Amino acid sequence: MNESSRTITSELLIKNIVETWPDTVRVFARHGLGCVTCSIASFDTVERGAKAHKVAVEPLLADLNLVLARPDLFPEVKTGGLSSAAIGVDDTTTGGIKNIIAIVSGKGGVGKSFVTSMLAIGLNRLGYRVGILDADITGPSIPRSFGITARPAEGEGGKIIPVISGQGIKVISSLFFVENEDTPIIWRGPLIAKMIKDFYGSTLWGSLDYLLVDLPPGTSDAPLSVMQSLPVNGIILVSSPQQLATSIVRKAIGLADKMHTPIVGVAENMSWLILPESGKKMNLFGPSQAAELATAAHAPVLATLPLDPKAAELIDAGRIEEYSSLETDALAGNFLVEGQPKMRRQNLSISVN
Repeated sequence: MNESSRTITSELLIKNIVETWPDTVRVFARHGLGCVTCSIASFDTVERGAKAHKVAVEPLLADLNLVLARPDLFPEVKTGGLSSAAIGVDDTTTGGIKNIIAIVSGKGGVGKSFVTSMLAIGLNRLGYRVGILDADITGPSIPRSFGITARPAEGEGGKIIPVISGQGIKVISSLFFVENEDTPIIWRGPLIAKMIKDFYGSTLWGSLDYLLVDLPPGTSDAPLSVMQSLPVNGIILVSSPQQLATSIVRKAIGLADKMHTPIVGVAENMSWLILPESGKKMNLFGPSQAAELATAAHAPVLATLPLDPKAAELIDAGRIEEYSSLETDALAGNFLVEGQPKMRRQNLSISVN
């Protein structure tokens, strides 16, 4: 392909396009083809790649040609762009995963998916390679928050190529495998456990510093399957200020103890609300319980997060990667100490190098 040829057409190889015009990798990612730098997709044309990911080819081509003239419309992400070095080569399943962190709560509705998403985004912004396994099989929400509408492609040997978000986060979710968002998954525990195991073991995760597992509420089938079947390095407890929520979340501490899984820290969501008229902080659900929960868990408080209408607006729009606040930035910062996760309950050596 010649650099002077300034038109990208559907029959061109994705590999050649990305090599000739590196800016295009961000366009592919925006349209849900974030795996364009992997070896499996090396010889796909734009048309074949779009078809495999169920992406409309015409809007994709329009943006690909637009970025040639206006690369500023598709800015680099803070990881330095979606290069193969940043994303990792997608030719391995679990061998390239350095750390697995499960996000847990005994109580539903406390914002585990939000904490998972913001930790993933924060780590990604710091330059770490991150994946999310959405283990809430019957109530998946991660793809919707990230605005991901593409479907995973199939790699060699029936392996799954995860969808990659606009900023380079690899995602796998049951939502990718149903007809539409409203289709219910009506399964018993064993089938849910099998799908979680398949998501972990059959996905071409490539090289990851962190795989975050977003668990459904409770301490039974799904959380137990993850703790028993995946080499989890630690868990993050998520709660909200209500005493009822905190008391239920304490059950997850018991689960961690029984499974001998260290607790990385505690994140309290919906801790307060800033009143728009006065700018005053209101403890909508009562005073914070984060310190007490952290003491019970023998773990640090990683963050107390406010109830922010802006976050809700971006989540509904599928643009959660645009959200940032002092509190969510602190979540990733407190999780890491000089590049190492805080593990207070056991002296674990976890590598991110």
